[in-house]
Amino acid sequence: MGIHRGAIQIISGAIFTVAALLLGSLAHANEGTAKTLFRLTGSNTIGADLAPALVKDYLASIGASDIHQRSEGEKHWISARLQNEDIVVPIIALGSSTGFKALDNGSADIGMASRRIKSSEATALVRFGDFTGPQAEHVIGLDALVVAVHKDNPVSQLSVAQLADIYSGRIRNWAQLGGPDLPIRPLHRDMESGTRATFDEEVFGGSRAAAPFTYEVSGNHETRALVERDPTAIGYLPFADADGLHKVAIKSGDLAAVVPDRGIIATEDFPLTRRLYLYRNPGRYHPQVDSFLHFVESRAGQQIVADTGFINLTPVAVKVAPYTNAPDNYRELMENGSRLSISFRFADGSTELDNRALRDLHRLQDFMAVEENRHLSLTLVGFSDRKANANIADLISRFRALKVQGALLRDHQMGDSQIMAVGAFAPLTADSEQGPVKNSRVEVWIN
Repeated sequence: MGIHRGAIQIISGAIFTVAALLLGSLAHANEGTAKTLFRLTGSNTIGADLAPALVKDYLASIGASDIHQRSEGEKHWISARLQNEDIVVPIIALGSSTGFKALDNGSADIGMASRRIKSSEATALVRFGDFTGPQAEHVIGLDALVVAVHKDNPVSQLSVAQLADIYSGRIRNWAQLGGPDLPIRPLHRDMESGTRATFDEEVFGGSRAAAPFTYEVSGNHETRALVERDPTAIGYLPFADADGLHKVAIKSGDLAAVVPDRGIIATEDFPLTRRLYLYRNPGRYHPQVDSFLHFVESRAGQQIVADTGFINLTPVAVKVAPYTNAPDNYRELMENGSRLSISFRFADGSTELDNRALRDLHRLQDFMAVEENRHLSLTLVGFSDRKANANIADLISRFRALKVQGALLRDHQMGDSQIMAVGAFAPLTADSEQGPVKNSRVEVWIN
């Protein structure tokens, strides 16, 4: 007796479904008995896609097999076989703040954060060591907060000050900004979110309670959905999640308003640029954690950062249009050279290079060691924050360039660089709190 082809397809489909359920149950059961290699907790920006991709490629690089991922909402489990043993790496992505809490209570080995550790968090963790130092803090990539509005909204440019006015309620209607006569609906992330912390820091200068008229969104996907369908909405979300949206150009300091692209984010000149961090306990030796972090910072790991939609830290040359008001020597450098996507910055505006800069010294050395780059000349351009005395600003900018030049010569045997000092030219922010950190920098130019 024949069986109808449709019935065969139904039976086959049912068998496939049952098999999939059995495999899923088996994988779940294996997780319960598997050895936990290490645990990540924290930022959803990192934990949603980037961390799972990094973990899977890392496991493959150390010889693991049968690598697969199971997810439940913001929780992910990466399982594999390594040296004839079942292993698992749990990833819990519920916000940057949760990563530091998990490091504190011992439920995580790595904290994921889309903003830098707060002083209160570093103080709470000080019994383990210095969480602001290079042993604990690892910058793994860059992101930017993109400000987006509905596609039919004609507003195309905002200053950081206007963003502050929108989110504090001083500007409540789009007509006040040249848009339609509609109320503004600001979308805001929750207080646990590193994305929210970055926005508050860049716009308000620090954490700030949300105004009652703002709408709290659960995550980046909800922000995107609301901006796409609501003509009154304005929201902020990571660069990797903003493709196809109506992005608003942002102005800060003396620079022109810009819509972020990969080049300006890479140089950290865009006002809403942020760093992505992984933090480890500096007082606890964990070989797999150290090995994983080394992989993430390697060229292979940095390629995954780029493939996931973020901006990696591998140096690339960027052509920059010359500023018409630039000092003559700097304008000539802009006309004839290219800027590398490395900008050396200093710890909290001090005289010491920050943790990213210390690793960028190695990245610059590797870049210049490539055969095709060995003929290039290197110019380090120092900038300072605004000072009452222009001569002092010039001296500080020269000192910063010399600081980087000295580190390259002393620790990396790179003694053929030139320096240029431009004082307080082209500040990236006019904010008095952030100025010493953002404006005091050393650019790297090649020609």
